[in-house]
Amino acid sequence: MKYRYLYQTKDNENKEGWINAKSRENAYAELRKAGIRPYRVIGDDPLNWKPYAAGAAIVLLATALAAVLLVGREDRRPHPRAQLVGDRAVIDAGVYSGWTNVLSSALDRQLARYAQPGRYVEPEELTEADCAAFTAELDVSVAYVAGEPPEHRMLKNIVAKMREDMRAYIADGGDVVGYFDFLDERQSQEREFREKALDTVYRAPESLRERAWLGVNARLKDMGIEPLSRPTGIQELPEEKEQQ
Repeated sequence: MKYRYLYQTKDNENKEGWINAKSRENAYAELRKAGIRPYRVIGDDPLNWKPYAAGAAIVLLATALAAVLLVGREDRRPHPRAQLVGDRAVIDAGVYSGWTNVLSSALDRQLARYAQPGRYVEPEELTEADCAAFTAELDVSVAYVAGEPPEHRMLKNIVAKMREDMRAYIADGGDVVGYFDFLDERQSQEREFREKALDTVYRAPESLRERAWLGVNARLKDMGIEPLSRPTGIQELPEEKEQQ
């Protein structure tokens, strides 16, 4: 598969390029080996089934059936990393406890630390025992609870997607330590990008600051990173006040 990647030079110059890789995760890993730290890799991962007609028909039928079954019940499908939304008290309680009140799996709790792009994560050195335990838990499904808060369900859907990515990473020849090194580096890059975005806004002339703020927030939203608060000195538009 061919992926387009965006990155910044040491002089903060925005550049892009193309790379052939097995998946987006593999593209990140290969670029890291080449000394490139992309803030975004664009492209769809390959499908896990062969594209012949009969198989395609089965997939379409299964997708339609799944959509029908999901109506009226909780969504329990893997979801890409994103900022958790909903009741802040519920989310903050989970983050504060390391999600021990939500996730029984040590692997899931470790993955949950990286669920929200750009959030600060303190890197941890994994022991051989940790790696062995995570490997044993990798093929066990995420445990959902009927009637659980939507904030918990959203987190579990993200963790389920991260499990899929982790399995693909290992299948491509990686290991547990390498995957979490990748997560640490990606989290650091996202956080660094947000800090640079904030610096860009406040370095902009006051007359252009709102335009800069809107621009970087669009980029942050596209990357799933928490947007910047409205800079001091920029007044809210009437329609924005009405929405609050």
